[in-house]
Amino acid sequence: MTDFADVSGPRGEVLVIRDGYGIPHVRAGSAWDAWFGMGFACAQDRLFQLDYDRRRATGRWAEVAGPAAVGGDVLARRMNITQAAHADVAAMSGPVRAMFEAYALGVNEVIGSGARPAETTGTDLEPWQPWHSVAAYKVRHILMGLWQHKLAEASVLARVGAEAFSQLDTRTTAGSPLTVPPGGRLARVIAEASDDVTRAAPHLGFLAEAEPGSNAWAVSGSRTAHGGAVLCNDSHRALDTPNVYWQCHLTCPDFSVIGAAFPGVPGFPHFGHNGQVAWAITHAHADTQDLYLEWFDEGRPGWYRTEDGWAQAARRTETIDVRGGEPVDTEVWTTRHGPVVHGDPLTGMAVALKYTATAVAGRGFEPLLPMLTARNVGELIDAQREWVDPVNNLVAADTAGRIAYQARGELPVRSSPSHRRLPVPGWDGACEWTGTVPFARMPRTVDPEAGFVMTANNAIVDGDEPYISYTFSHPFRAERLRQCLAGTERHTAEGLAALQSDMVSWAARSWSRLLGGLGPQSEEFAERTRLMLAAWDGELRGESGSALLYGCFQRALAESLYRPLVGDATWRWLTAGDVATTATLVRRWLANDTWELLGGPTGGDKDPARGRRVLTVLPAALALAWQQASEIGGQRDWRWDDHHRASAVHPLAGRPAPAAVGMGGDSDTIQAATYGWRAGTPFDVTVLSVYRQVVDLAAPAAASFVIPGGASGDPHDPHFADQLAEWAEHRRVPMLSRWADVESAAQVRTVLRPTSRQP
Repeated sequence: MTDFADVSGPRGEVLVIRDGYGIPHVRAGSAWDAWFGMGFACAQDRLFQLDYDRRRATGRWAEVAGPAAVGGDVLARRMNITQAAHADVAAMSGPVRAMFEAYALGVNEVIGSGARPAETTGTDLEPWQPWHSVAAYKVRHILMGLWQHKLAEASVLARVGAEAFSQLDTRTTAGSPLTVPPGGRLARVIAEASDDVTRAAPHLGFLAEAEPGSNAWAVSGSRTAHGGAVLCNDSHRALDTPNVYWQCHLTCPDFSVIGAAFPGVPGFPHFGHNGQVAWAITHAHADTQDLYLEWFDEGRPGWYRTEDGWAQAARRTETIDVRGGEPVDTEVWTTRHGPVVHGDPLTGMAVALKYTATAVAGRGFEPLLPMLTARNVGELIDAQREWVDPVNNLVAADTAGRIAYQARGELPVRSSPSHRRLPVPGWDGACEWTGTVPFARMPRTVDPEAGFVMTANNAIVDGDEPYISYTFSHPFRAERLRQCLAGTERHTAEGLAALQSDMVSWAARSWSRLLGGLGPQSEEFAERTRLMLAAWDGELRGESGSALLYGCFQRALAESLYRPLVGDATWRWLTAGDVATTATLVRRWLANDTWELLGGPTGGDKDPARGRRVLTVLPAALALAWQQASEIGGQRDWRWDDHHRASAVHPLAGRPAPAAVGMGGDSDTIQAATYGWRAGTPFDVTVLSVYRQVVDLAAPAAASFVIPGGASGDPHDPHFADQLAEWAEHRRVPMLSRWADVESAAQVRTVLRPTSRQP
């Protein structure tokens, strides 16, 4: 049965077929109509999400969520996403702008029909505009940079002092400022900034993106049993409701592409395939954001110091409307370095943000179109030249059996390295942007001799040229993936896909060997922990009791190492979970301090003192781990998945979300499932896989993907969470790209008939 709908916007009829999972397949006679159909289908599925992202990007979420969301709106207004989105649209080429315009018309057809999301009944739903798509994309990525990491590092420095701070990360960088600027105002403004982020966190879902991850690997035809290249990936983010990704298939005379899209954004920037080439990304942890401490004259409001004297900051007042409350006026300041995101210039010091995605108008969406028609990996990576933000690791494979890697995005070049770990003084001109790294110098490899490319948010190049980042994810996940792909064996497509469910921790296995080589511990509980972990295989299966003990051991070891160093109050702040990046700091400190002890390669740069520090606290950590595991799991029948559970969160309290799922793995396993550090609490999963994809380029029509939810964002829709069970069992659903297969799987057919044709 086919439904017909008369719509305004397309140039011809558009067919939308939904398969058994409600995933839309759009067939159109032109690219314009395909983008219209994509916007239409997305608004049908995710209308609340579109409006939510638009509102939080523009600082208007309090209009729906009430007074508690005001802090988030203030921060969003300061970040200047609205102006940056308008500027990017103005800089678009004609074809790309048409893509965004057609998509907006499709969204507006649904809005104009009177459809309203149940979550925001009673609030206005304004027409969608092309710049809203850009804003929705930016708000999903603005806090994936190092802004919050630098802020968290500065907070630790201000709390514990330079001597203790230097022991938390021994990778000193030339020129890194470790002293508090004049008058002690740095400590005050950093504390204010931390408070800003803490207050905003519950109402700015994107704050949870401060520790994004992902795995992606591609194996060439020379290393597979069947001679075809295979690409696999999974994206790691916070589990929100609805899911951050939305699956879609578009086909027209110009292209045919299927993959994952961001609701509200046309194109497939991160994951997909076009029948000839497949692509996937991971987050590169690139340093594209600098925080500048601006020294304001308290006697002359708005004047701030530069190396050439005093300059005047731009200032405007914006009004935030609040549901159930009085309007709130907020002042937005901008210096030469960018918007003031934290602090109050009237008090003498504030923090300004300089960020590649908002500093100047960009053409970062230009690659979206040539990606769709790329015929091989070379054409795909060459198409990334104008990509801006975020900086990604792009992995690709094609039907000729070839594979490639490209670092894409805009990397600033600075006049000094002092920005790399902390905010820098903005008044001396010592750390200014002097240009960007040319695309030709960005890391790239095509058909490497090893026969595979892989990325797990690990370090990208050996060295510092070009400079990408001060720090990357801890190396354990990447080391496990490298070991699985290296060697001389020929991989099967099924075996490569199965790595997505791998729950073996390289770190856990190394701990098992190390503890097995130690002598018996004199303290009873310490010896119980040592014996149990020494006999363990390091696989964090859900049913494993050893995995629960290991999780407690990791927490106990971190506490034993760092609580005495930073003090009780700072340790409580680090482990509270109010700001996502503090947990990341602890995780990276622990990885740095244990990597060499566990047998990780050091490249000849050994530091035995780190291992001695760990061994000194080991007996106490082992004993504490048994006590904590007993308190959490009882006296017997421990199971990791009883306490290591993933729960989706809806941005409006009390709204339905998919059921919680017990999980195996941790932050060090390929099946990533990160948890927090607060002792005695459940190991609730904070970051996990939100999209998995497997494409065998020898048979792209048999590709598969899955999300931990469903196509629809409506809790009453049967496709709200119908992929969750498949995701939990490491299965995927068909990624139907051949139109005959789409027709066979059709559950709902809708023909959109134009009532008026667009020029």
